[in-house]
Amino acid sequence: MSEEKANMTEELTAVLEEIVEGNGTPNPVKGEATTQLNETDFLIGARQYQLVANHREAFQLDKLGERYSEVLARYDYIVGDWGYDQLRLKGFFEASNKKALPEQKIDTLEDYLYEYCNFGCAYFVIKRVGGKREKTVHRKRKPKAEEQQAHISEQKQPIKNHKPRPKPKDKVSAKERTAKEKNQKEKNNTNKNEKNKGFTIRKRENK
Repeated sequence: MSEEKANMTEELTAVLEEIVEGNGTPNPVKGEATTQLNETDFLIGARQYQLVANHREAFQLDKLGERYSEVLARYDYIVGDWGYDQLRLKGFFEASNKKALPEQKIDTLEDYLYEYCNFGCAYFVIKRVGGKREKTVHRKRKPKAEEQQAHISEQKQPIKNHKPRPKPKDKVSAKERTAKEKNQKEKNNTNKNEKNKGFTIRKRENK
């Protein structure tokens, strides 16, 4: 990685730190006491780690203690790389962690070294062993019973009184209606003929 790219990375890091401060989030405290247990195991504060990779003799316990931040306690792995005599630390999760983003998993280490570290830089990898790592505080969710009750309450609505629909009148088929009209017409004609019979016009006889 070029010197210009390294400087840009440092500037971006500084800007992000300023943003964090501006949001009222306290800066993570850097610096922690370290204790060497054996050739590979050591303590940072009360947390135990193990050295799993040490490329070009990059690992220095005292420098690690100076740069260590409590934010890193949540990760399974910590990678340290050197650039311009400055140690930078980056946390990673186990590859099997389903909640972690792909770029936060340790199996992407090679990509991280290629993209963000100086070519051929000295680096080391340490792994958290023993004890549980600190968990990120998440917002508490409502219990399921409360969620269901709230959902039911929202769905409750007064039922409007609906007037009963009027029963449909008996439908008369077209054929029946035609037959009925025909019978009525014949009946009228019959009555007319009978009426006409009572009024016979007689011819006047000549005297």
